[in-house]
Amino acid sequence: EARVNMSLLASILPSNVIRQLKQGVTLIAQFHQQVTILFSDIRGFTTLATEWPTEQIILMLNNMFTAFDRLCDTLGVYKVETIGDAYMIVSGHDGVGDHAARMLRMAAAMLGAVEDMRGYDGRELQIRIGIHTGPAHSGVVGLSRPRYCFFGDTVNTASRMESTGFPMAVQVSAATRDAVL
Repeated sequence: EARVNMSLLASILPSNVIRQLKQGVTLIAQFHQQVTILFSDIRGFTTLATEWPTEQIILMLNNMFTAFDRLCDTLGVYKVETIGDAYMIVSGHDGVGDHAARMLRMAAAMLGAVEDMRGYDGRELQIRIGIHTGPAHSGVVGLSRPRYCFFGDTVNTASRMESTGFPMAVQVSAATRDAVL
């Protein structure tokens, strides 16, 4: 039973947070001097959601997000959450120093994964990606469905970078560029 509980915990929280919980910490709240946040979304998703059957939307999202989840594991970045067609990732929250470079590799891999994806109607799928690096707050919030969340201007800026970006392109802030150089 303990193994099942740990497996479940590991599926919703990063290892650094699990370590704190094991040490008896009850309030998980952290300030990160520098993390890199990535947001992606699917171009034209609202239109797709009105035109496609529900099962096809879910299949497409599951295929895409499963590919992204595997890339996160491979590249050492952490999926924070999905909301609709949006996918949010963080790197650096666990203390790794090359978080911006990891996130750029992740973005390139995401674009590569989506290049070969098509909708059930043969339509080409495209994503937009935005990345920003800076300080952020994180913590576990909620009791019935606890979430590991990130807050602050870095999150907001990464989201704006994505929403103002171009399809099948990565919009990177100057702060991320500088963190890689």
